[in-house]
Amino acid sequence: MHDPVLDEALKRLAAEASTRFSSLVATGDEIPFDVAENNGDSSHFYRYVPLTSRFISAHIEELRSLPSYGPARGAIASSDVAAPYLESRGIPVPSEPTRRAEEMIAVFITSLWEGTTEFSLDISRVEAALAGLEVQARDIREADVLMVPLIGFEMTPTEITLEGDIRIVQADSIEAPLEATSSDGTGRSAWQTAYFALTDLESSEDGPRQAVSRLNGLIRALRLYKEGSVGLGPFGFAPVGEDSWRRIETAVSPPRSGSYFLIESEVESLNELIISLAKESPAADRMEFAQKRFQYGCERENPVDALSDHLIAIRASLGGEGVIDAPLAARAAALITGEADDLRSRERVELALDLELSLINGEDLTSIGGESATYIAAWIEDSTRHILREAVLGHYGANLNVAAEETLITSGLTAGEGSALTIGSTAEWDAVAEPDEDLITEPVAVEGADIHIFKPRVVGGTSVDPAGEDPLFGIVPEFEPEPLPEIAREPMPEIERALGIEPQEPETVTPWLIEPAPQEGEISVTALSEIGATLREDWLSQTPSSGATMEWPSHAMDGLDEVRRTSHPAPNRNFFPEPETTEWSVSEMKFRSR
Repeated sequence: MHDPVLDEALKRLAAEASTRFSSLVATGDEIPFDVAENNGDSSHFYRYVPLTSRFISAHIEELRSLPSYGPARGAIASSDVAAPYLESRGIPVPSEPTRRAEEMIAVFITSLWEGTTEFSLDISRVEAALAGLEVQARDIREADVLMVPLIGFEMTPTEITLEGDIRIVQADSIEAPLEATSSDGTGRSAWQTAYFALTDLESSEDGPRQAVSRLNGLIRALRLYKEGSVGLGPFGFAPVGEDSWRRIETAVSPPRSGSYFLIESEVESLNELIISLAKESPAADRMEFAQKRFQYGCERENPVDALSDHLIAIRASLGGEGVIDAPLAARAAALITGEADDLRSRERVELALDLELSLINGEDLTSIGGESATYIAAWIEDSTRHILREAVLGHYGANLNVAAEETLITSGLTAGEGSALTIGSTAEWDAVAEPDEDLITEPVAVEGADIHIFKPRVVGGTSVDPAGEDPLFGIVPEFEPEPLPEIAREPMPEIERALGIEPQEPETVTPWLIEPAPQEGEISVTALSEIGATLREDWLSQTPSSGATMEWPSHAMDGLDEVRRTSHPAPNRNFFPEPETTEWSVSEMKFRSR
């Protein structure tokens, strides 16, 4: 902005300074000189360079004694032009306004006679100095646009327009300061194309800060959209006049070394992500901390150093209580792959947690679980990017923890008898359909394998089919076990005669482990019946000899006298020793209660 008061004050000071310094030189004060090589490759002579700035600094008190010095200092202090003027020349800016104004006067007066041997006043030179001062002191809010170099960025189109009044253009397609196009500190080669991010600059007091914030949002979206290394340059530039730029510090951390490549077909989906990031919602507020930790990780030197940042982002995203108490690795794997049974993803999350613990303990691991530590860290970074991007786009709902556990439950039902459509209703009780009788087939025998199929026996029909057909297995023949081998029954004539049974021809019988109950028409022998009483009398009529044991039935009736008379070998005393006699003598027994 043009300030006529300031211009008039500096013109008066320049005229008085010309007169005073010219009189000092005329009275004998000499301007110091320096010897420098002459311009020209073939010249062997030297030239003298006047050190005008040193002469003015030595006579600064003479300058301050001029009548126009005070008004010029006041005009500079009231216009706030001293700070940008000194900063543009790389001169330290004093904190006091008066001191800043005095420092600016010294630099301005020196620029009028720099490299001259006399102090004559050149009006054209004064006008040029004042024009430069106006441009350099112009408020940055008067600029229309702010441009910031992009580090590591490349793309196929020459220019793209994104949401939020942001453009990305090639550096050679617009006018830009030489400092901004330099490859120093950008990690790119001098022959590689430089790109700028441009955004509108408001005229408000907070305009520059808002412009830098929007460009930071662009970097945030680019990092979340796809893998790659991209960031803003340390300074932004605003045009304040013809070939004049004001520099603004962006105060951002540099990205890790690498590159980021964007193709034209990805612009539409990138715009969708930028719009979603700009929306304000409770879900976005809950994800804010996780988003910041992810951005911090993208600025680390390598993925292993960023491992803790990305794991913290996953923990922050999946915090809170859900439906089931599933472990963090299972919930994270469910969101990463969308499948609850992806055991490999779950194992990698667990390996990343173990790797983080090892790094905390100071261990330097190059591999873990048979995989490279760098690969595990890079996989976690890409997985965190996937989770956060899908959450921002609204694919997981408001609560990521609930979404992860619903995926686990849904996968479990899919493997069982239910489905996601029947969750929470009684329809899942009837999820198993009744079998179709036409689909029931006989089992197919597989060669080399024994297949045993159990089918219930249907006797006398069922409530469903009285004819005897089972509703599930159909008509099944009754189970017929293999018959046991028959043995010949030995005749017992004595007992048969005692019971009044006519002797019959020997016949085979089937042995029974348990005596069956008598059926209709059979004889039941009890101690109270007539036959049982006869047997009882014969048993009681025995007169055993001394030391003998009475047996039932009587020996005279069992027909085993011939076998009984056969001598048996004596038992082996080595196997059955006779017990020795033991005498016990117990005089008194006491019991102590505890």
